[in-house]
Amino acid sequence: MKNIIKTAIVVLLVALTASCSEESKTKSRDRSVGSTSEILVVTPTKQLWEGVIGDSLRSYFERYQYGLPQPEVHNTLAHLTTEGFSDMFKKHKCIIEVEIDRNLDKAVATTAEDVWAVPQRYVKISAPDAYAWVELFDQQKEIYQQWFDKVERDRMLTVFRPTKDENLSQAIAKKFGFTLTVPKGFFIAKSEPDFMWLRKELELSSADIVIYQTDYQDTLQFETKSLLAMRDLMMSQYIPGPSEGSYMGTETEFVPPLVTTATYFPAGFTKEMRGMWKVHNNFMGGPFVSYTFADTRRGKLVTVEGFYYEPNQLKRNALLQLESIAYSLKFVEE
Repeated sequence: MKNIIKTAIVVLLVALTASCSEESKTKSRDRSVGSTSEILVVTPTKQLWEGVIGDSLRSYFERYQYGLPQPEVHNTLAHLTTEGFSDMFKKHKCIIEVEIDRNLDKAVATTAEDVWAVPQRYVKISAPDAYAWVELFDQQKEIYQQWFDKVERDRMLTVFRPTKDENLSQAIAKKFGFTLTVPKGFFIAKSEPDFMWLRKELELSSADIVIYQTDYQDTLQFETKSLLAMRDLMMSQYIPGPSEGSYMGTETEFVPPLVTTATYFPAGFTKEMRGMWKVHNNFMGGPFVSYTFADTRRGKLVTVEGFYYEPNQLKRNALLQLESIAYSLKFVEE
């Protein structure tokens, strides 16, 4: 009996030691580094970066992001050769590594999370030649984009969480049944039964979050014309412009709103709409991104939107911050 007890204690201690070791290993990993929306590309040679592989990466990731008033690429790319891929650079948040192995029969891709830092997404594509590499990349590039976008949002939320405004979070929860990680600096500009407007005002810029809801009836409400009609109704009713007779609306002629299905959004099936807002009878405007989902618990169709204003300045990173706040959504347990 004593031997059995001794054995059990030893097994338990080993398990605890292994658990603590794993936890320690997780905690010891550094915070990932890199500029906002930057991807590090590692190739065996500079020639591969300057050839068809580099061309395919630049063509896709450095395309212009939709719905911004100034041309801004979706991602910026940084490059290193394998020889220079030291421990310092392995802490980058988004990494694509290129391998050309003539012994391979076909191209293969491997992915990993948080290998050398947190949060991090690492992608390695190995192929027998450059053209096979590009072929596989083209098949999977949209998935890679989604992964890298998620890392960007996760990084921003790690910055926002320590400064979360609990009073705002509770006000949102009371009205809409979910919380958002809104950092301090925002204030409630307007609160109506089915509408809330949060603002962060600086001398030359304004960051805004809008939440509104209506009764959920059917899936037709997710169609672009329905989403647009609801947005214009809510904005014109509750967000006035700076001059008499002016009000918030949506730019539909020069930058038609683009509606897609959001990925990884915590509310489940969600429609994302990107575009430009404008003020009717005035000259103000800027980019917005909204997320619309059905809260079946409450029978509501809910939209969380971020829009930004800063004339003559780049706006991609500021809009990404508002997007990240929307992705922080967590339902309140009933």
